[in-house]
Amino acid sequence: MADESTVDARSGVSPFAPLRHRNFRLLWTGLIVSNTGSWMQFVALGYLVDRLTQSPLYLGVLAATQAIPRILFSMLGGAMADRIDRRRLLLITNLFLMTTATLLAVLTITGRIRIWQVLVIAAVSSLVQSFDMPARHSMVPSLVDEHEVLSAVSLNSVAFNGAGVFGPSIAGLVIAAIGEGGCFVLNAASYLGTLGALSRMVIPRQETVGRVRLSEDLREGVRLLREHRHLVLFLGTVAALSFFGRPYVRMMPTFAREVLGVGATSLGLLQSAPGVGTIVSVMLVGRASASRGKGSLLGAAMLVYGLLVAVFGFARSLPLALGLLVLMGMMQTMALASANTLVQLNTPPHARGRLMGFYSMVAFGGLALGSLPVGAAGDAIGVGPALSAGGVILMVIAGLLIPRLRAFQ
Repeated sequence: MADESTVDARSGVSPFAPLRHRNFRLLWTGLIVSNTGSWMQFVALGYLVDRLTQSPLYLGVLAATQAIPRILFSMLGGAMADRIDRRRLLLITNLFLMTTATLLAVLTITGRIRIWQVLVIAAVSSLVQSFDMPARHSMVPSLVDEHEVLSAVSLNSVAFNGAGVFGPSIAGLVIAAIGEGGCFVLNAASYLGTLGALSRMVIPRQETVGRVRLSEDLREGVRLLREHRHLVLFLGTVAALSFFGRPYVRMMPTFAREVLGVGATSLGLLQSAPGVGTIVSVMLVGRASASRGKGSLLGAAMLVYGLLVAVFGFARSLPLALGLLVLMGMMQTMALASANTLVQLNTPPHARGRLMGFYSMVAFGGLALGSLPVGAAGDAIGVGPALSAGGVILMVIAGLLIPRLRAFQ
């Protein structure tokens, strides 16, 4: 729990203030445990696909396979988050994710794993996450005070990306020692952290949308976007950032092998570096948004992020790549935390699940879909230049959006 003396003099809110709420604290600590395992599986899955195929194109295919269920079902997942108890929904999704991780572990350890099996399991896991992410995101504002939402969203970014400091590093060591299967086993066990936290939470009954058809819930979500064009702006910004700027995450195994010439242990460090930037950013995002406004922060962070991605594509040494990745993690978290908060605070409470479904769709779907053309371009011109091209395009888009984003505080 944060001491009141740490409250930011300019924003009036400590970056750790949300942790004073028991339910948020339980959710946050549980997520750190399970996300550490998820990051281990993320690294191991990419390493496994790269080992089986030796092609960046297949890393793009893996990402696209994960994107399709997210795009198709995130709206439904968001509607379900508004219709039923979010805590119960999260209990169900985490049980399913633990099961898919266990299956992946068994197939890998027994030597029966094939690329088609990896793709099918990845698609099923992504389908389940289409229901998990909207419920988790939309639950946050009900666990903290309204003026703490940005700090809570930033702390959730730490729970995900900050766990990326430990998960990938551990994954690199585990892969080098016993193979990818060990990472899948540890990920399956890590879901016990979230399940334990959710089972201890006591949350008042949420406001629901009433006894209307599910199709009407979905139409209302689309209607909100038509009526509130600024929500489309925020989600479009996230989509552009994810599509053009974030595919480096999925391309990292090939970048490590082909460009930097390093193995599993160094790959773990590369995947961990953005998480370090996330931890630093949580100390800065409240102060930065108070002085610039959330819209201005979103645009500026997006512009700098694009520049860093463009430079990263030309990195040829491990220390330089690690330094750039730390800065990329900072800018990415500032941008996404600002966009997430702007969407949540400009959405009626009863519809937050549906809008977070849209957010999940464009954030993860953009990353995954963007990885496919980057992977194809990587086969043709090299993965480094392909990543740099995306960074340049993102800078251009940021320059066009910044004047519009400045209007939002």
